[in-house]
Amino acid sequence: MADHQAPATVLTRANMIGIVAGNVLEFYDFTLFAFFATQIGASMFAHGKGTDGLLLALATFAVGFIARPIGAVVIGRYADRRGRKPAMLLSFALMGAALVVVALTPPSSVLGVGSAIIIAVARLVQGFALGGEVGPTTALLIEAAPAGRRGLYGAWQIASQGLSALFAGLVGLTISFLLSPQAVTDWGWRIGMLLGVLILPIGFHLRRIMPETLHAPADESMDREAAALPMARVAGIGLMLILAGTVTTYTLQYFNTYSLAILKLSPSLAFTTTAITGASMFAFGLLGGWLSDRFGRRAVIVLPRLLLLLLIYPVFLGILAAPSLGTLAFGVFLLTALYAMSTATANVCLAESFPRARRSTAYAVTYTMAVSVFGGSAQFLITWLIKRTGDTMMPAWWLLGATLVGIVAGVAMPMIRTERRNLRRHPLMTPAG
Repeated sequence: MADHQAPATVLTRANMIGIVAGNVLEFYDFTLFAFFATQIGASMFAHGKGTDGLLLALATFAVGFIARPIGAVVIGRYADRRGRKPAMLLSFALMGAALVVVALTPPSSVLGVGSAIIIAVARLVQGFALGGEVGPTTALLIEAAPAGRRGLYGAWQIASQGLSALFAGLVGLTISFLLSPQAVTDWGWRIGMLLGVLILPIGFHLRRIMPETLHAPADESMDREAAALPMARVAGIGLMLILAGTVTTYTLQYFNTYSLAILKLSPSLAFTTTAITGASMFAFGLLGGWLSDRFGRRAVIVLPRLLLLLLIYPVFLGILAAPSLGTLAFGVFLLTALYAMSTATANVCLAESFPRARRSTAYAVTYTMAVSVFGGSAQFLITWLIKRTGDTMMPAWWLLGATLVGIVAGVAMPMIRTERRNLRRHPLMTPAG
Protein backbone atom coordinates (compact mmCIF):
# COMPACT_ATOMS: atom_id res chain seq x y z
CA MET A 1 0.00 0.00 0.00
CA ALA A 2 1.39 3.38 -0.96
CA ASP A 3 2.54 5.64 1.79
CA HIS A 4 1.01 8.62 0.05
CA GLN A 5 -1.67 8.98 -2.56
CA ALA A 6 -3.40 12.04 -3.95
CA PRO A 7 -7.05 12.45 -3.01
CA ALA A 8 -9.54 10.89 -5.40
CA THR A 9 -11.74 13.96 -4.96
CA VAL A 10 -10.22 17.16 -6.34
CA LEU A 11 -12.15 20.40 -6.03
CA THR A 12 -13.10 22.18 -9.25
CA ARG A 13 -13.28 25.94 -9.58
CA ALA A 14 -17.08 25.80 -9.12
CA ASN A 15 -16.60 23.72 -5.96
CA MET A 16 -14.19 26.27 -4.53
CA ILE A 17 -16.58 29.10 -5.38
CA GLY A 18 -19.36 27.21 -3.57
CA ILE A 19 -17.26 26.80 -0.44
CA VAL A 20 -16.05 30.38 -0.50
CA ALA A 21 -19.52 31.81 -1.25
CA GLY A 22 -20.97 29.93 1.68
CA ASN A 23 -18.24 31.07 4.05
CA VAL A 24 -18.50 34.64 2.81
CA LEU A 25 -22.25 34.72 3.47
CA GLU A 26 -22.02 33.09 6.88
CA PHE A 27 -19.27 35.41 8.08
CA TYR A 28 -20.65 38.43 6.22
CA ASP A 29 -23.66 38.67 8.51
CA PHE A 30 -21.61 38.31 11.68
CA THR A 31 -19.12 40.86 10.39
CA LEU A 32 -21.71 43.37 9.21
CA PHE A 33 -23.58 43.15 12.52
CA ALA A 34 -20.36 44.12 14.32
CA PHE A 35 -19.65 46.93 11.86
CA PHE A 36 -23.15 48.43 12.26
CA ALA A 37 -23.21 47.87 16.02
CA THR A 38 -23.54 51.60 16.75
CA GLN A 39 -26.50 52.02 14.36
CA ILE A 40 -28.18 48.75 15.38
CA GLY A 41 -27.85 49.76 19.02
CA ALA A 42 -29.67 53.03 18.33
CA SER A 43 -32.37 51.39 16.18
CA MET A 44 -33.12 48.13 17.96
CA PHE A 45 -32.25 49.07 21.56
CA ALA A 46 -33.83 52.48 21.96
CA HIS A 47 -34.06 51.95 25.73
CA GLY A 48 -30.24 52.04 25.84
CA LYS A 49 -28.65 55.44 25.23
CA GLY A 50 -25.17 56.22 23.90
CA THR A 51 -22.57 53.72 25.04
CA ASP A 52 -25.27 51.65 26.80
CA GLY A 53 -27.09 51.12 23.50
CA LEU A 54 -23.82 50.09 21.89
CA LEU A 55 -23.14 47.67 24.75
CA LEU A 56 -26.59 46.12 24.30
CA ALA A 57 -25.96 45.69 20.58
CA LEU A 58 -22.56 44.11 21.21
CA ALA A 59 -24.08 41.88 23.88
CA THR A 60 -26.63 40.67 21.30
CA PHE A 61 -23.73 40.16 18.87
CA ALA A 62 -22.10 37.98 21.52
CA VAL A 63 -25.32 35.94 21.94
CA GLY A 64 -24.63 34.47 18.51
CA PHE A 65 -21.56 32.77 19.91
CA ILE A 66 -23.43 30.88 22.63
CA ALA A 67 -24.91 28.36 20.20
CA ARG A 68 -21.70 27.82 18.22
CA PRO A 69 -20.42 24.87 20.29
CA ILE A 70 -23.84 23.19 20.06
CA GLY A 71 -23.81 23.60 16.28
CA ALA A 72 -20.24 22.28 16.20
CA VAL A 73 -21.27 19.08 17.97
CA VAL A 74 -24.58 18.49 16.18
CA ILE A 75 -23.59 19.45 12.63
CA GLY A 76 -19.99 18.32 13.10
CA ARG A 77 -21.06 14.79 14.05
CA TYR A 78 -23.52 14.81 11.17
CA ALA A 79 -20.62 15.66 8.84
CA ASP A 80 -18.46 12.85 10.26
CA ARG A 81 -21.28 10.32 9.82
CA ARG A 82 -23.20 11.38 6.72
CA GLY A 83 -20.69 13.52 4.87
CA ARG A 84 -19.24 17.01 4.55
CA LYS A 85 -21.62 18.17 1.81
CA PRO A 86 -25.02 17.59 3.53
CA ALA A 87 -23.71 19.26 6.69
CA MET A 88 -22.58 22.29 4.69
CA LEU A 89 -25.97 22.55 2.97
CA LEU A 90 -27.76 22.46 6.33
CA SER A 91 -25.64 25.16 7.93
CA PHE A 92 -25.92 27.36 4.83
CA ALA A 93 -29.74 27.14 4.81
CA LEU A 94 -30.00 27.97 8.53
CA MET A 95 -27.70 30.95 8.22
CA GLY A 96 -29.62 32.34 5.24
CA ALA A 97 -32.97 32.08 7.03
CA ALA A 98 -31.65 33.82 10.13
CA LEU A 99 -30.09 36.57 8.02
CA VAL A 100 -33.48 37.42 6.51
CA VAL A 101 -35.05 37.56 9.98
CA VAL A 102 -32.41 39.98 11.30
CA ALA A 103 -32.80 42.24 8.27
CA LEU A 104 -36.61 42.40 8.48
CA THR A 105 -37.21 42.64 12.25
CA PRO A 106 -39.08 45.90 13.06
CA PRO A 107 -37.30 48.44 15.29
CA SER A 108 -37.89 48.77 19.01
CA SER A 109 -40.12 51.80 18.35
CA VAL A 110 -42.61 49.31 16.86
CA LEU A 111 -42.11 46.10 18.86
CA GLY A 112 -40.41 47.39 21.97
CA VAL A 113 -38.42 44.66 23.73
CA GLY A 114 -39.82 42.19 21.21
CA SER A 115 -37.29 43.43 18.67
CA ALA A 116 -34.42 42.51 20.96
CA ILE A 117 -35.90 39.05 21.60
CA ILE A 118 -36.32 38.28 17.88
CA ILE A 119 -32.80 39.47 17.10
CA ALA A 120 -31.40 37.36 19.94
CA VAL A 121 -33.16 34.21 18.69
CA ALA A 122 -31.97 34.83 15.13
CA ARG A 123 -28.45 35.32 16.42
CA LEU A 124 -28.65 31.97 18.23
CA VAL A 125 -29.67 30.25 14.97
CA GLN A 126 -26.83 31.98 13.15
CA GLY A 127 -24.37 30.90 15.81
CA PHE A 128 -25.62 27.30 15.60
CA ALA A 129 -25.19 27.32 11.81
CA LEU A 130 -21.78 28.96 11.84
CA GLY A 131 -20.54 26.63 14.56
CA GLY A 132 -21.48 23.67 12.37
CA GLU A 133 -20.09 25.23 9.19
CA VAL A 134 -16.43 25.56 10.06
CA GLY A 135 -15.72 21.85 10.68
CA PRO A 136 -17.05 20.33 7.43
CA THR A 137 -15.68 23.10 5.18
CA THR A 138 -12.18 22.97 6.68
CA ALA A 139 -12.17 19.16 6.57
CA LEU A 140 -13.29 19.12 2.93
CA LEU A 141 -10.69 21.70 1.90
CA ILE A 142 -7.70 19.80 3.27
CA GLU A 143 -9.04 16.35 2.33
CA ALA A 144 -9.51 17.31 -1.31
CA ALA A 145 -6.28 19.30 -1.61
CA PRO A 146 -3.60 18.08 -4.05
CA ALA A 147 -0.40 16.70 -2.53
CA GLY A 148 1.74 19.43 -1.02
CA ARG A 149 -1.00 22.07 -1.09
CA ARG A 150 -3.10 21.44 2.01
CA GLY A 151 -1.85 24.67 3.56
CA LEU A 152 -2.91 26.74 0.56
CA TYR A 153 -6.28 25.03 0.17
CA GLY A 154 -7.04 25.08 3.90
CA ALA A 155 -6.10 28.77 4.06
CA TRP A 156 -9.25 29.55 2.07
CA GLN A 157 -11.13 29.18 5.36
CA ILE A 158 -9.51 32.38 6.66
CA ALA A 159 -9.23 34.00 3.22
CA SER A 160 -12.99 33.68 2.70
CA GLN A 161 -13.52 35.43 6.03
CA GLY A 162 -11.34 38.20 4.66
CA LEU A 163 -13.56 38.38 1.59
CA SER A 164 -16.61 38.70 3.84
CA ALA A 165 -14.95 41.58 5.71
CA LEU A 166 -14.01 43.21 2.39
CA PHE A 167 -17.54 42.78 1.06
CA ALA A 168 -19.04 44.08 4.31
CA GLY A 169 -16.66 47.03 4.35
CA LEU A 170 -17.51 48.02 0.77
CA VAL A 171 -21.23 47.66 1.45
CA GLY A 172 -20.95 49.72 4.62
CA LEU A 173 -18.86 52.36 2.85
CA THR A 174 -21.41 52.67 0.04
CA ILE A 175 -24.36 52.89 2.42
CA SER A 176 -22.68 55.47 4.65
CA PHE A 177 -21.68 57.52 1.58
CA LEU A 178 -25.14 57.52 -0.02
CA LEU A 179 -27.29 57.94 3.11
CA SER A 180 -27.37 60.39 5.97
CA PRO A 181 -26.24 59.12 9.41
CA GLN A 182 -29.86 59.08 10.61
CA ALA A 183 -31.01 57.11 7.53
CA VAL A 184 -28.25 54.56 8.12
CA THR A 185 -29.49 54.15 11.69
CA ASP A 186 -33.15 53.99 10.72
CA TRP A 187 -32.98 51.56 7.80
CA GLY A 188 -29.69 51.72 5.91
CA TRP A 189 -28.01 48.91 7.84
CA ARG A 190 -30.89 46.61 6.81
CA ILE A 191 -29.96 47.06 3.15
CA GLY A 192 -26.51 45.70 3.95
CA MET A 193 -28.04 42.63 5.57
CA LEU A 194 -30.45 41.99 2.68
CA LEU A 195 -27.65 42.22 0.10
CA GLY A 196 -26.21 39.07 1.65
CA VAL A 197 -29.42 37.25 0.72
CA LEU A 198 -28.44 37.57 -2.96
CA ILE A 199 -25.72 34.97 -2.39
CA LEU A 200 -28.20 32.36 -1.10
CA PRO A 201 -29.45 30.70 -4.31
CA ILE A 202 -26.04 30.71 -6.00
CA GLY A 203 -24.20 29.42 -2.97
CA PHE A 204 -26.78 26.71 -2.26
CA HIS A 205 -26.62 25.42 -5.85
CA LEU A 206 -22.83 25.34 -5.90
CA ARG A 207 -22.74 23.47 -2.62
CA ARG A 208 -25.34 20.99 -3.83
CA ILE A 209 -23.09 19.88 -6.71
CA MET A 210 -20.01 19.64 -4.48
CA PRO A 211 -18.11 16.33 -4.18
CA GLU A 212 -17.89 14.30 -0.96
CA THR A 213 -14.55 13.51 0.73
CA LEU A 214 -15.53 11.61 3.89
CA HIS A 215 -15.25 8.13 2.37
CA ALA A 216 -12.97 8.92 -0.59
CA PRO A 217 -9.37 7.61 -0.73
CA ALA A 218 -7.07 9.97 1.10
CA ASP A 219 -3.48 10.61 2.16
CA GLU A 220 -2.86 7.55 4.32
CA SER A 221 0.37 8.81 5.86
CA MET A 222 -1.43 11.96 7.03
CA ASP A 223 -4.15 9.88 8.69
CA ARG A 224 -1.59 7.63 10.40
CA GLU A 225 0.37 10.57 11.75
CA ALA A 226 -2.77 12.33 12.96
CA ALA A 227 -3.99 9.16 14.69
CA ALA A 228 -0.62 8.85 16.48
CA LEU A 229 -0.76 12.36 17.96
CA PRO A 230 -2.09 12.80 21.53
CA MET A 231 -5.60 14.06 20.75
CA ALA A 232 -6.17 15.74 24.13
CA ARG A 233 -2.93 17.69 23.81
CA VAL A 234 -3.72 18.68 20.22
CA ALA A 235 -7.16 19.91 21.28
CA GLY A 236 -5.81 21.79 24.31
CA ILE A 237 -3.04 23.60 22.47
CA GLY A 238 -5.32 24.02 19.47
CA LEU A 239 -7.76 25.84 21.75
CA MET A 240 -4.97 28.31 22.53
CA LEU A 241 -4.16 28.74 18.83
CA ILE A 242 -7.78 29.49 17.97
CA LEU A 243 -8.11 31.75 21.04
CA ALA A 244 -5.23 33.86 19.76
CA GLY A 245 -6.75 34.02 16.30
CA THR A 246 -10.32 34.82 17.28
CA VAL A 247 -9.43 37.52 19.81
CA THR A 248 -7.22 39.15 17.17
CA THR A 249 -9.96 38.85 14.54
CA TYR A 250 -12.68 40.54 16.56
CA THR A 251 -10.34 43.14 18.00
CA LEU A 252 -9.23 44.14 14.49
CA GLN A 253 -12.86 44.20 13.36
CA TYR A 254 -13.56 46.44 16.34
CA PHE A 255 -11.58 49.16 14.56
CA ASN A 256 -14.80 50.16 12.81
CA THR A 257 -16.66 50.77 16.08
CA TYR A 258 -13.46 52.17 17.62
CA SER A 259 -13.11 54.70 14.79
CA LEU A 260 -16.68 55.92 15.26
CA ALA A 261 -17.11 55.79 19.04
CA ILE A 262 -13.58 56.60 20.27
CA LEU A 263 -11.71 58.39 17.48
CA LYS A 264 -14.88 60.24 16.32
CA LEU A 265 -14.10 59.69 12.65
CA SER A 266 -16.63 59.58 9.84
CA PRO A 267 -18.46 56.33 8.98
CA SER A 268 -17.06 56.37 5.44
CA LEU A 269 -13.49 56.48 6.76
CA ALA A 270 -14.21 53.70 9.24
CA PHE A 271 -15.66 51.44 6.55
CA THR A 272 -12.72 52.19 4.24
CA THR A 273 -10.32 50.76 6.80
CA THR A 274 -12.67 47.78 7.16
CA ALA A 275 -12.41 47.04 3.44
CA ILE A 276 -8.62 47.30 3.66
CA THR A 277 -8.69 44.84 6.56
CA GLY A 278 -10.69 42.34 4.53
CA ALA A 279 -8.43 42.63 1.49
CA SER A 280 -5.32 42.16 3.63
CA MET A 281 -6.84 39.16 5.41
CA PHE A 282 -7.73 37.55 2.08
CA ALA A 283 -4.34 38.05 0.40
CA PHE A 284 -2.09 37.31 3.34
CA GLY A 285 -4.17 34.38 4.57
CA LEU A 286 -3.53 32.65 1.25
CA LEU A 287 0.12 33.70 1.36
CA GLY A 288 0.47 32.16 4.81
CA GLY A 289 -0.99 28.86 3.60
CA TRP A 290 1.33 28.84 0.58
CA LEU A 291 4.38 29.57 2.73
CA SER A 292 3.45 26.84 5.22
CA ASP A 293 3.43 24.26 2.41
CA ARG A 294 7.01 25.24 1.59
CA PHE A 295 8.57 25.99 4.97
CA GLY A 296 6.41 24.10 7.45
CA ARG A 297 3.49 25.09 9.65
CA ARG A 298 5.35 26.08 12.82
CA ALA A 299 7.53 28.77 11.25
CA VAL A 300 4.55 30.49 9.62
CA ILE A 301 2.50 30.32 12.82
CA VAL A 302 5.19 31.74 15.11
CA LEU A 303 7.30 34.23 13.12
CA PRO A 304 4.46 36.58 12.01
CA ARG A 305 3.16 36.56 15.58
CA LEU A 306 6.57 37.64 16.87
CA LEU A 307 6.55 40.59 14.47
CA LEU A 308 2.98 41.38 15.49
CA LEU A 309 4.04 41.44 19.15
CA LEU A 310 6.62 44.12 18.36
CA LEU A 311 4.32 46.31 16.26
CA ILE A 312 1.00 46.43 18.14
CA TYR A 313 1.94 49.12 20.67
CA PRO A 314 3.60 51.59 18.25
CA VAL A 315 0.79 51.15 15.70
CA PHE A 316 -1.87 52.06 18.27
CA LEU A 317 0.18 54.98 19.56
CA GLY A 318 0.42 56.33 16.02
CA ILE A 319 -3.32 55.95 15.39
CA LEU A 320 -4.27 57.70 18.64
CA ALA A 321 -1.71 60.46 18.10
CA ALA A 322 -2.92 61.26 14.56
CA PRO A 323 -6.21 59.53 13.74
CA SER A 324 -6.69 59.71 9.97
CA LEU A 325 -7.31 57.50 6.97
CA GLY A 326 -3.58 57.12 6.42
CA THR A 327 -2.63 56.03 9.93
CA LEU A 328 -5.67 53.77 10.29
CA ALA A 329 -5.24 52.14 6.88
CA PHE A 330 -1.53 51.49 7.32
CA GLY A 331 -1.87 50.25 10.89
CA VAL A 332 -4.80 47.95 10.23
CA PHE A 333 -3.21 46.61 7.03
CA LEU A 334 0.04 45.78 8.80
CA LEU A 335 -1.54 44.10 11.82
CA THR A 336 -4.04 42.15 9.71
CA ALA A 337 -1.38 40.89 7.28
CA LEU A 338 0.73 39.38 10.06
CA TYR A 339 -2.30 37.97 11.87
CA ALA A 340 -3.75 36.41 8.69
CA MET A 341 -0.56 34.57 7.75
CA SER A 342 -0.26 33.05 11.20
CA THR A 343 -3.92 32.22 11.79
CA ALA A 344 -4.61 30.68 8.37
CA THR A 345 -1.71 28.29 8.96
CA ALA A 346 -2.76 27.56 12.54
CA ASN A 347 -6.24 26.52 11.41
CA VAL A 348 -4.83 24.12 8.79
CA CYS A 349 -2.36 22.70 11.29
CA LEU A 350 -5.08 22.01 13.83
CA ALA A 351 -7.52 20.44 11.35
CA GLU A 352 -4.96 18.09 9.79
CA SER A 353 -3.82 16.98 13.27
CA PHE A 354 -7.18 15.28 13.93
CA PRO A 355 -8.01 11.83 12.43
CA ARG A 356 -10.35 12.04 9.43
CA ALA A 357 -13.14 10.02 11.10
CA ARG A 358 -13.38 12.65 13.85
CA ARG A 359 -11.90 15.68 12.11
CA SER A 360 -15.06 17.69 11.48
CA THR A 361 -16.40 17.34 15.03
CA ALA A 362 -13.08 17.68 16.84
CA TYR A 363 -11.96 20.70 14.86
CA ALA A 364 -15.36 22.41 15.02
CA VAL A 365 -15.71 21.91 18.79
CA THR A 366 -12.18 23.15 19.50
CA TYR A 367 -12.67 26.12 17.18
CA THR A 368 -16.10 27.14 18.43
CA MET A 369 -15.27 26.79 22.12
CA ALA A 370 -12.44 29.29 21.72
CA VAL A 371 -14.45 31.59 19.48
CA SER A 372 -17.56 31.48 21.68
CA VAL A 373 -15.80 32.23 24.95
CA PHE A 374 -13.08 34.61 23.83
CA GLY A 375 -14.06 35.93 20.39
CA GLY A 376 -17.71 36.61 21.16
CA SER A 377 -16.91 38.58 24.30
CA ALA A 378 -13.92 40.54 22.96
CA GLN A 379 -15.68 43.61 21.57
CA PHE A 380 -18.13 43.85 24.47
CA LEU A 381 -15.33 43.61 27.06
CA ILE A 382 -13.11 46.11 25.23
CA THR A 383 -15.98 48.62 25.08
CA TRP A 384 -16.86 48.04 28.73
CA LEU A 385 -13.25 48.39 29.87
CA ILE A 386 -12.76 51.60 27.89
CA LYS A 387 -15.90 52.98 29.53
CA ARG A 388 -14.78 51.90 33.00
CA THR A 389 -11.09 52.89 32.78
CA GLY A 390 -11.02 55.57 30.10
CA ASP A 391 -8.00 53.82 28.59
CA THR A 392 -8.34 54.07 24.81
CA MET A 393 -5.33 51.76 24.37
CA MET A 394 -7.43 48.84 25.63
CA PRO A 395 -7.61 47.10 22.19
CA ALA A 396 -3.80 47.11 22.07
CA TRP A 397 -3.54 45.33 25.44
CA TRP A 398 -6.10 42.78 24.23
CA LEU A 399 -4.08 42.12 21.07
CA LEU A 400 -0.80 41.82 22.97
CA GLY A 401 -2.25 39.18 25.28
CA ALA A 402 -3.70 37.18 22.39
CA THR A 403 -0.43 37.37 20.47
CA LEU A 404 1.58 36.01 23.39
CA VAL A 405 -0.82 33.08 23.72
CA GLY A 406 -0.51 32.38 19.99
CA ILE A 407 3.30 32.32 20.13
CA VAL A 408 3.36 29.89 23.06
CA ALA A 409 0.79 27.62 21.41
CA GLY A 410 2.59 27.67 18.06
CA VAL A 411 5.83 26.52 19.70
CA ALA A 412 4.10 23.79 21.74
CA MET A 413 1.72 22.40 19.09
CA PRO A 414 2.44 18.81 17.94
CA MET A 415 2.50 18.68 14.14
CA ILE A 416 2.45 16.06 11.41
CA ARG A 417 5.33 16.06 8.91
CA THR A 418 3.67 14.73 5.77
CA GLU A 419 3.77 18.01 3.83
CA ARG A 420 7.52 18.51 4.21
CA ARG A 421 8.17 14.94 3.03
CA ASN A 422 5.87 15.43 0.05
CA LEU A 423 7.82 18.51 -1.02
CA ARG A 424 11.13 16.65 -0.75
CA ARG A 425 9.73 13.82 -2.87
CA HIS A 426 8.31 16.18 -5.49
CA PRO A 427 10.86 19.05 -5.72
CA LEU A 428 9.34 20.41 -8.94
CA MET A 429 5.86 20.61 -7.42
CA THR A 430 4.83 24.01 -6.14
CA PRO A 431 1.52 25.23 -4.74
CA ALA A 432 1.01 27.10 -7.99
CA GLY A 433 0.80 23.89 -10.02
